[in-house]
Amino acid sequence: MTAPATGEAVLRVSGLDVYYGRLPAVQDVSLEVREGEIVALVGPNGAGKTTVMKAIIGLVKPRRGRIEFRRDGRWIEIQDLPVHTRVRLGIHTVAAVENVLPRFTVERNLRVGAYTRDDDEIEADLERQLERFPILRQRRAQLAGTLSGGEQKMLAIGRALMGRPGLLLLDEPSLGLAGRVMDEVFDIVTAISREQRLEVLLVEQNVRKGLESSARTYVMRIGAVDFEAPSAELLEDDRIEQAYFGGAAAPAAPATTAEG
Repeated sequence: MTAPATGEAVLRVSGLDVYYGRLPAVQDVSLEVREGEIVALVGPNGAGKTTVMKAIIGLVKPRRGRIEFRRDGRWIEIQDLPVHTRVRLGIHTVAAVENVLPRFTVERNLRVGAYTRDDDEIEADLERQLERFPILRQRRAQLAGTLSGGEQKMLAIGRALMGRPGLLLLDEPSLGLAGRVMDEVFDIVTAISREQRLEVLLVEQNVRKGLESSARTYVMRIGAVDFEAPSAELLEDDRIEQAYFGGAAAPAAPATTAEG
């Protein structure tokens, strides 16, 4: 667990509304990620967490609100930009499922992560990922689709890092993992953020792992942010239980959502 960052924000989401047809998925969501910080976004299924992530990367279009990303000292409004432009700006994502190219080798998957780059350090970065994930070095020539779930997750993270992201979006990194492998993935994420001063927004269904790995946490419920607090304070906070199992919520939101 890390202490909340005091630096300037690198991502700001303000008053975000997303609809699927006529159904509201998220309403009036605001959050920020600061320099060198891991921020967790947690909540029960259907709370709208993944929808927020999709809006940031550009897979869904907000009906209202603003998404701003700070790059090279200047703020850029990105809510109307296509996905590939956001990636070139430095926003990279690791999806919860189908996050590798199964018919490509491990090495080719990693190289695909650097497709936005044209510099002399790609080979050095490739070697860096193979050092960080020794199992990928062993599987270097193996098809990605034959890897275990944990190995595929590591490959997906390594591929995202090959793009030298300014912001890493992780959607449900614990999905399909358990025990030692899940712990290893979270340890890698926190180490990378600390060593590279990399900002991470983490959507996670496993509340404890999300809290343990982050500096601050936003708790979503019924399509809205219920509350935000330092993660260390929330480990024993009964508001988490209320958010997941019922009880008084802070902001009211529509009862019908389309996605979690």
